[in-house]
Amino acid sequence: MKLKKTVLLYFTACLIITIVSGADLASDRASLLTLRATVGGRTLLWNSTETNPCLWTGVICNNKRVTALRLPAMGLSGNLPSGIGNLTELQTLSLRYNALTGPIPMDFAKLVSLRNLYLHSNFFSGEVPEFLYGLQNLVRLNLGKNNFSGEISQHFNNLTRLDTLFLEQNMFTGSVPDLNIPPLHQFNVSFNNLTGQIPKRFSRLNISAFSGNSLCGNPLQVACPGNNDKNGLSGGAIAGIVIGCVFGLVLILVLLVLCCRKRKKSDSDNVARAKSVEGEVSREKTRDFESGGGAGGSYSGIASTSTMASASVSASGVSLEKSLIFIGNVSRKFSLDDLLKASAEVLGKGTFGTTYKATLEMGISVAVKRLKDVTASEREFREKIEEVGKLVHEKLVPLRGYYFSKDEKLVVYDYMPMGSLSALLHANNGAGRTPLNWETRSTIALGAAQGIAYLHSQSPTSSHGNIKSSNILLTKSFEPRVSDFGLAYLALPTATPNRVSGYRAPEVTDARKVSQKADVYSFGIMLLELLTGKAPTHSSLNEEGVDLPRWVQSIVQDEWNTEVFDMELLRYQSVEEEMVNLLQLALECTTQYPDKRPSMDVVASKIEKICHPSLEKEEEKIHDDLSKDEDN
Repeated sequence: MKLKKTVLLYFTACLIITIVSGADLASDRASLLTLRATVGGRTLLWNSTETNPCLWTGVICNNKRVTALRLPAMGLSGNLPSGIGNLTELQTLSLRYNALTGPIPMDFAKLVSLRNLYLHSNFFSGEVPEFLYGLQNLVRLNLGKNNFSGEISQHFNNLTRLDTLFLEQNMFTGSVPDLNIPPLHQFNVSFNNLTGQIPKRFSRLNISAFSGNSLCGNPLQVACPGNNDKNGLSGGAIAGIVIGCVFGLVLILVLLVLCCRKRKKSDSDNVARAKSVEGEVSREKTRDFESGGGAGGSYSGIASTSTMASASVSASGVSLEKSLIFIGNVSRKFSLDDLLKASAEVLGKGTFGTTYKATLEMGISVAVKRLKDVTASEREFREKIEEVGKLVHEKLVPLRGYYFSKDEKLVVYDYMPMGSLSALLHANNGAGRTPLNWETRSTIALGAAQGIAYLHSQSPTSSHGNIKSSNILLTKSFEPRVSDFGLAYLALPTATPNRVSGYRAPEVTDARKVSQKADVYSFGIMLLELLTGKAPTHSSLNEEGVDLPRWVQSIVQDEWNTEVFDMELLRYQSVEEEMVNLLQLALECTTQYPDKRPSMDVVASKIEKICHPSLEKEEEKIHDDLSKDEDN
């Protein structure tokens, strides 16, 4: 009898659990259908007749409950409805790269199991709601690239498990709060309206986490205004000031005596002193020239260097011993003095030095790269630069000249007015940005591949050595030109190495010894960047702890192709097949093993077949016509 009761209780419990779990899953399904009905979406094609929502795209379940909802770049628009809060077992919610508006719904407060919330790249507005600080299981929170406003609350300290907090490109005001969350490793509040001093605990972060605000302190290296001491100076401080003044007076007297003695030296001593001053001024000029630009493709102007150039000449009384050496046919030549007197604008700091736009008085503009840490001797430098100058191809940036001295190594190129591919992809993401359409991107991919293939055709060992999107420059008509080729053999890298920035092939250990297959890997990364809109160091990749190829592979395996491509490409539905094929080619280029990567000439040929089949057909027609003429 007891056994029967036990069995009966067991089955009753199972029935209750089944009913409850079924009801919970049914509730989750109803919430998802409400979401779809409210915000729609071009690709949110869930089958409403399907009773099991776990089979729908982007929905992940565990124990008959929805635990993850990933709907990035699905074309969702409008305000989020109430009802998402009924997904009480939800651990990950990703709605990034859509066009959602309005505030975060209040019933998000019920998502107590939520660990990852990705709402970036939408149009959410209003202040960050108070109930969000009650979701104490949150580990990653990304609200970047929206229209959130108000102050950044100290209540983020309530989220004691938070590891990632991204709030960049919003309209937050006030100061940066001193968040003392122990595990917080990733933090970004750039491009808001924040003011005041950056808390000391954030001084270890990169400058990019705070740029675009009116902030001071480290890591920005901008001094904050000093605080007045209301109680006045202490006796010790006053004594220190008096002692300092006395010491300073004595030092001035000593310097005056030395100056008087120096006036009595011979003319030869004056010349030697002038040369010494020239060297010091040259070094000072170098520091001033470099101080105008930040790393990583930042753009900021600097004042004309004519004053410094004049000081250099007047201090020595003689002109510089060496002059610019021009390569090839240069229609309008100029002197080194003309170059030093030109107004200069920093274009960016790269792997091998800083690049400037120099506008000469004669009205022409050139790009000047100041090389750092050159390892080659003068003879080796001249020989290698002369070799580089002989590389002439329509998809390469023409090298026009160079200058070599003990203190300065300059390389002069044609100036490319539209900047780099990196700047067009990642800079100025706000309103007014001109998006890169599919035709432009495919043209850039093909042209860059052809330029690199030409470099590889010179010899079995010739390579570029530093392929990345910031080294693909663009003409006024957005035609690509490959730059920085050949420099890897002359100078040591002075910027962040490509392994860190995500371009360098895994087998490369020496930046000066890059094979052609390593170039192919770097080009593949650049292709993925062109297709996804994500830089290899993109914050969302850091959130997931993967590199760009692995991130793409994980998305492709889950058949969420719309999440892979840049949101600006989703409008071109007629070329989806071409985009997928080019993505597959990029993955072939970034395979782990070098011998499995295609050569650059094969890559260029495949891109032409994928993106520009009309060009291939035209070439075939020309070939056929020539064959017929030969037969006749």
